Amino acid sequence: MGTSEGAAVTPQSPPASPPARWMYVARMSCVLAPIVALITMGMIRFIPTAAQLGRLGDGGGFLVVKFLLAIALIIVVGSLGGWVAGRIGQPRVVGEMVAGIALGPSLFGQFASGAQQWLFSSQLIPHLSLIAQLTVVVFVFLLGANLPLGLLRGSGRRVTALVVGMVAIPTMSGILLAGGILSGLYRPAGVGLVPFLLFVGVSMGVTAFPVLVRILDEHGLIRSKIGMLGLTAAGIGDAIAWGLLVVAVAAIHDDSTTVAIRTVALLIVFAVLVWLVFRPALRRFLIFAEQNAAARASSTPVLLLSAVGGAFITDWIGVHAIFGAFLVGMSVPRENVLVRNLTQAIERGVAVILPLFFAVVGLNVQIGLLRNPQDLLACGLVIMTAMVSKIGTTTLIARLTKLTWRDSTGLGIMMNCRGLTELVVITTGWSLGIIGQNLFVIFVVMTLVTTMMTGPLLGWLKLGGEDSLTETAGSEPEPAVSEPSQPSRARQPAFNSWECDDRQHPSATRQENLEHLEA
Repeated sequence: MGTSEGAAVTPQSPPASPPARWMYVARMSCVLAPIVALITMGMIRFIPTAAQLGRLGDGGGFLVVKFLLAIALIIVVGSLGGWVAGRIGQPRVVGEMVAGIALGPSLFGQFASGAQQWLFSSQLIPHLSLIAQLTVVVFVFLLGANLPLGLLRGSGRRVTALVVGMVAIPTMSGILLAGGILSGLYRPAGVGLVPFLLFVGVSMGVTAFPVLVRILDEHGLIRSKIGMLGLTAAGIGDAIAWGLLVVAVAAIHDDSTTVAIRTVALLIVFAVLVWLVFRPALRRFLIFAEQNAAARASSTPVLLLSAVGGAFITDWIGVHAIFGAFLVGMSVPRENVLVRNLTQAIERGVAVILPLFFAVVGLNVQIGLLRNPQDLLACGLVIMTAMVSKIGTTTLIARLTKLTWRDSTGLGIMMNCRGLTELVVITTGWSLGIIGQNLFVIFVVMTLVTTMMTGPLLGWLKLGGEDSLTETAGSEPEPAVSEPSQPSRARQPAFNSWECDDRQHPSATRQENLEHLEA
């Protein structure tokens, strides 16, 4: 990432001689072509979709005013919910999730049904959903961009065992639960058994990496060995879970094997092109942007348009848009200082509008649906299966790798945190029709319960400081993860905008803890 390397790859200005100038133009064209191609292909599908917002004018100027009023109310209530959650020791995202549900028929609709239906009318919901979809696309792009790929290398046998167990066992438990009880009661008509089973299984296997980062920081575990081990396992587990989700979505086309094979093949081709063609082109462009003011000014639009372009290309292929955004995010060069600064700015913007996503989810959540004893029983089974399969499996495997019971239990509690990542997954399944509204509500409740319990249980365990990872007597010590090198001071925490407490830390220690996570 040095200056000499950047200058050798992309000089600040074209060479003076004509042959060298043409060579420079050709080289820059090769760099820009993949980026422009990805953005252009995505915009072909995105622009007609975004044009739906133009229909707001069909209802007159008052409909536009009501649309803006709804957005303002959602942002204010979501911010208030996040602030309250921070005051009681919960991640900010928990308060925003609860606030979004409160704006729906579960609370607002109960006490002021007329006002709720007037403000969130059927005319406005599609437009709010479009904004929420774009917000999720950018969030998933940031999730891929901040996934700690550096921690995923050389993690050792312990992490391998943990990841296999924490993903495989909960996924299998979810599949068994779906096949035994949920399928007969909650599988929508026309949905094949295979995609339904796979989706429920994946929903059980998710761990919310960004939320876990904030919780560990608040408990002083971000630089501890047990904390780094948990983050490494969560990062790998999330990547595997997204891959399984692709399979579940592709399996929707089980009525036509040819269509399913074509969808998976196109997705693989797209992923290869992103990684082998778009990724090096983006790296060279960003190196050049560090030295050129005009290119630097266009970096943010390039990143955002690339994320949206990738999202709508995968939507075009036949899988959900979030997979394209995630692939593009993973291709972002993490060693680039400009990228780190840009992603921080994008995160702050997403933090403001993310409550729109929770509100759209809340408009489709009716907690009152769980009054039926059958639904209450199913909700309890889902919560118990999610907790036991995650906490129990991770704890036992960690114990078998010679960790103490306290550290092993702490890892299990960390892996049980599902947060916003789980909400994105189940919303994807609901929008594709894999699950119905009742099961969607059940999974939302499970997400809230498993996320809210993570912080208090970790506090109760009192895992300790930096050297909290303790081997049992007689075992050979194995490093949980390789220690990252000391990061630059420009490095800031991933997802710091919407997951963190608003309170200012009395010292720079917490900030330095987060800076230790070098991608």
